[in-house]
Formats: sequence, C-alpha cells, structure tokens
Amino acid sequence: MNKARRPIICVVAAEANSIEQRQILYGIIEKAQEYGYDTAVISNIYNPNVSINSLACENKIYELIQSEDIAAMIMIAESFVNEEIRQKIADLMLKKDIPMIILGAYLEEFSDSRFTFINTSDENDTIAMIDHLIDVHGFTDIDFLSGYEYINVSQKRAEGYRMAMRKHGLPVDENKIHFGDFWMDSGKALAERYINGTLPMPQAVACANDYMAYGMLDTFSRNGIKVPEDITVIGYEYIDKRLMHTPLLTTYQRNRADLGRQAVDYIHSCLNDTAIPEFTPPEGNFVLGDSCPCGRDNKKYLEELEAVKIKKDFEFWNLFSSLDQEITESKNLSEFVTILGKFHWLLRDVYDIILCLYTDWYDPENEISDIVTCRQVMPWLDNSPFELHRFDFAEIFSRCQTPAAYYFNPIFFGQRIFGHIILRYDHPDTYDDIFRNWIKSISICLEFLRMKNDIRYLTSCQNLSDQRDTLTGMYNAFGLEKAYSSAVLHGNREMYFIMLKICLFDESIAISNADDRIKAILDASRALDEFSGNHDICGRINDNTLVCIVQRSAETEMIADCVSSILLQHKKYMSYCGTDSFVCITEKCSGIPYSEIYEKCTAAAEERIKEMAEKKLIGHYNEMADIRTYIYNHPNETFGSESLHELFPGSTGYLRSVFKQCFDISFHKDCIVARIAKAKYYLSTTTLNVVEISEKCGYLDSKYFLRQFSSVVGMTPIQYRTSILN
Repeated sequence: MNKARRPIICVVAAEANSIEQRQILYGIIEKAQEYGYDTAVISNIYNPNVSINSLACENKIYELIQSEDIAAMIMIAESFVNEEIRQKIADLMLKKDIPMIILGAYLEEFSDSRFTFINTSDENDTIAMIDHLIDVHGFTDIDFLSGYEYINVSQKRAEGYRMAMRKHGLPVDENKIHFGDFWMDSGKALAERYINGTLPMPQAVACANDYMAYGMLDTFSRNGIKVPEDITVIGYEYIDKRLMHTPLLTTYQRNRADLGRQAVDYIHSCLNDTAIPEFTPPEGNFVLGDSCPCGRDNKKYLEELEAVKIKKDFEFWNLFSSLDQEITESKNLSEFVTILGKFHWLLRDVYDIILCLYTDWYDPENEISDIVTCRQVMPWLDNSPFELHRFDFAEIFSRCQTPAAYYFNPIFFGQRIFGHIILRYDHPDTYDDIFRNWIKSISICLEFLRMKNDIRYLTSCQNLSDQRDTLTGMYNAFGLEKAYSSAVLHGNREMYFIMLKICLFDESIAISNADDRIKAILDASRALDEFSGNHDICGRINDNTLVCIVQRSAETEMIADCVSSILLQHKKYMSYCGTDSFVCITEKCSGIPYSEIYEKCTAAAEERIKEMAEKKLIGHYNEMADIRTYIYNHPNETFGSESLHELFPGSTGYLRSVFKQCFDISFHKDCIVARIAKAKYYLSTTTLNVVEISEKCGYLDSKYFLRQFSSVVGMTPIQYRTSILN
C-alpha cells in the first residue's frame, strides 16, 4: 500500500471534547478537508491542573507530536491549564522546522519567534456586547464582571467595556467593573451584593464568560429577582450549557470556527510558498435568549434541544449497554477487539476506530516502546494486528482515500500508559463527551485483562521461597545476587554472565494461554540448565529474564551463540514464542559488582530488542518469522520451490528477498545455519560422536558435514566441543 501524500496538520489540544475546542476544531477540519489535508488531533482526556497526580501519564500522548509525518502544527494554547505540560509541549514543538500556530491569548512558554499567535479580539467582542446593551436596549447603567484581575485576558475584556462606554459618551466608573474567577461563584457573589443592597442594582450586567452569568441567573431566580424585567444579564463565549439555567441566557459567541479556518489558510500559504494572508480577528455573533429583552432565537433554541436529545440518547445507550460486562469477560485481545467492534455504535458518527497498544503494554516494568501493535475495531474491517512505529501517522492515514480527522487519545490506567486509540471522522462535527466514558471503560477493562493473566500466572508460580523461583527451581533475583557475590566477587576464576531475555513481543495476554506461556518458560529454563550442566549458577530474576553465571574458556560471542543454539532446539518454547522472541547477551564479569554487570547486559539486550522491533515493521515480517521458526524446528528438511510455496503463497523470489531483509541472512544460508545450530546443540550437551551428530542433522555424508560446519563456525566440531565445554 502506498502511503498517502496528503499533508497532515497536527492540532494539539487539551480535553478536546469541550465546546470551546470543538468549535475551533470544526473550522480547522472543515478548511483542511477543503485543501485536501488530513487533521491529527492529539489530546489528553482529563487535563488536570496539578503537576503531580495519578493521571500524569496520560500526557505522554503529546510525545506523538514528534512524528516526522506532520507538515504543520496548531496548538489551542488556552485549553492547557498546566504550565508544566505547556512547557514540555513547547520544547517538543521547537525541535520541528514546520509552520506552527498558537490559537488563543499570548503565553510565555510560546514566546519564541517561530510561533505565530492568532486570536479573536477580547476588546472588540466586549465592545460588541456593550454596544448591544446601549444601542438595542438603550441601557446606560451597565456593570461589567470580568475574571481574575491579574490575568491579561480579564484586563482586555474590562478595557473593551471602558472603550465601549467612552465610544457612546458615557462615563467610565471603575467601581462598576468587578473582577471574579471565571466561575459561577463569582456571579453568585455579585448577585448577592445587589440583592442585599451592598451595591446598587444596575440596568444590566455584562459577564466576561457564561459561567459567571449562570451564577448570577441562578441566584436571582432563587431570590425572586426577575430577569430581564428587573435586570438584564448577558454572557460571553457560548459554552453550550444554556438549557441548564433559567432564564435562557443571551450570550456573545466568539467566532472560534473562523479562527480555526484562518489558521489553516495561514498554513496552506506557508506550505505552498504563497503570500501569507493578512489576519483579521473574526467577529462573533449574539446567541439570543430570554435574559435580555430581545427574547430567544427559537431556531437556535430548537437546535440546542435536538443536540441535548441526541447526547441523552447516547448517554442512555452507553449506560445500559452490556459493553462493560461483555468486554470484562474477554479472554484475549482478539476477543476484546471483537467486542469493541460489536458496540461501535455507542460512539457518534465514528467511521473507524484503531486500537494501538505498545508491544509490552501489559508489563508495568517496561518503558514505552516505539513500536505499537494496532487493530482496526470496526467489524467489517480486517481486525488482524499490524505493527508500526508509534510516530508513523502516514501508514494509518493512507488507509482512507479522502482527507479525514483523526483523534489520538491515551489509553492508560493509574501510572501505566498502554498506548492510544485513534478515532476517524469524515466530517468536521466530531469528538464529544460521550467518548470520555467509553474510553474509560476500555482502559479499565484492559487493565482487568492484564490482571487476569497475572493472577493466573502468579497462582501457577505461588509459594516462592526467599531465594528460589518455584516455577523453574532456579535462583530468584535475591538468591542470584547472593550467589553471584559468593562465586564471582570472592572467587579467583574467570566467569561469564549470560543474560537470556525470552518471550519478547508476546501478546498472548489470555487466561487460556497462561499454561502455554508457563510451559514455554520452563522449556527455556531447561535449555539454560542443559548448557550449564546444572553445575553453574542459574536464575530467573523476573518474568522474562534468565541468567546463568559460568566458568568457560570460550569467547563471549561463542557462549551466547551456544546458548541460543540450545534454546532453538526446544520446540515447546519455539512453538509458543518463535525464533525472534529472545536475545542472549554474554559478558565477562569477574570482579565486577552485580548491579554493574546486570545494567550493562540489560542495556545491550534492550538495544538488540529495539533493533528486532524495528525489523518487525517490514511488510510480511510475521509470515517470514513463522517460516523461520518452521525451518529451525525442521532443520533436516530440504526446502525446494514447491515446499517454499506451501510456506508462502507468493513467489519464491519475493520470499527470499523479504526473508533476507527481515533477518539479514539469505534463506538458503539460514537453512544451513539451522542445521549447524542443531549440531552445536548436540556437541555441547551430549557425548555423541561427529558421525552420529551429522546423521541427526540430516547429513548423509559426514565429511560434507565437517566441511560445512568448519565453513560456518570457523573451527571443526571437535574444536568447538572442546572450546565450549572447557
């Protein structure tokens, strides 16, 4: 599949379901689709105001803005209440050399000249509000309620009030300008001062946002003050919650949609190297209600009622559907995705849902991987897992032939982030509050699925002693460190530290597969025992890490290769995990503290695992890995064109090409290496002679076996046995 060449505009938002962000996004997406651009919206879910909290990991979603597929960025800055998060995002954005626009008021974190700020005009909007009260209703006694006095936007709106009063030749009385906190408490407090006579009641009060106006309306209503007969109240911003208060609020709506459109116009000019259009703050409009003498706009009122009805329907369906129960009972990720697809209708107007989980999402000790395993959820699509780099937006977007909007949201539980989910919308009216409840259920049920596997697994491994791992009989982490100290730090022999990482990239998080996983781990531990001959120090120090401390005369590479060759002959492990599921690292450790050698080997293993994970992005990798596992499980077979076609339906030439790309070795040579690996196994674990070993490895001519072994290994079989066992 050719990746889409459509430019991608990335919108960075916080709590993107809120009405303010949705209005801006409508304009951005509408204009982006007009120009043929895709839109990627990256947003958290909860947007907390504190830096240290149990939801902090959700903000790792913003790491996705590092994607090289992004052509331009728009940040809805005012949606971020957390200064620390704003600074982290600013730092990431400044690493990119692309057009970057900040929508909203100026913020210090984005003071770099590479950022372009655009916003509606607080002063002009406030002037329009006061003009309405004076020109339409003839009021001259008007109070103004703004937000926090120390905030720049509060002062701008207060200045707009002053400018409007002067414009009409009316005196500006600073005592009629009040500062609150942008919340309903401010409106309640001011209304109570009018009611108890502390302040004279004016003809009208203009509020710098709707919440403060709602606080006033609720307080007046409870105290028998009639609005607008006794006093007129108007709001600002239109937060779409008018139906919850009485009377219906008249409010001035900022033109956020047009602000979004102008941002995309700017980006389009930058990307096409044309003249940058002059920015003019868009004018807003009144949404009329019953809190001023104009009376409600009935058409708008009916639209709001219809939107509320739709939302209530979806809330009802989400509350009473059996999604939570059914998905909690899922036994593995395939069932999990199938059930999600069954209930896709719980999300309004979503055209595609893609679940993207880090390859090690179920392991709380692992860092975030760069590779995600993705599954399309919709039941009419192919739900087979596919892997890609988490920054690879183009691969996802190329699955849709026309420009669309994609919402990236984190999936997490507590301090563990599992990955993200992508929603695709084909029109500008998108993401809303309903999704928040849905994704919360998904996150909780994923954690439950992970815990079910852990409980089953731990039940099978219970009764661990202080120093021994009951499952394998080896040392546990504590016991191995003590044994290491005794044998290595206080001995005078040359020792080697062997770390074997197993069950890599294992997605079999399912109760039904727990037994198979346990058998695979036991089989891998037996492989290490075979190498050591039960005389060396062996341990299982965590779920997927085996360690062996040995005395040998061979080189580190030969030791690691020998352990790998032995493990490759253990079919229970290979059948469950495959040939690409482990790495073996060997280092000399004499005189080196345990923590130091452990960290060194772990770092080397992680680097190898990262390289392996990158290979998994190659097309048809999974098919090639299955073929390679089959080769190593059946090294004696001869693979001609006919047998190759049975393994892979494509052309044999294509198979050989992709196979080499995946494993950096030709198919033919790997077949030879598979036989030689089996020979290494017999040489290091048995007393069979060379002729017997050659026959077991499928060689009819022992002399040919000797030549081929020497060619691959660089020494004769007898020399190999002597080196590896001494």
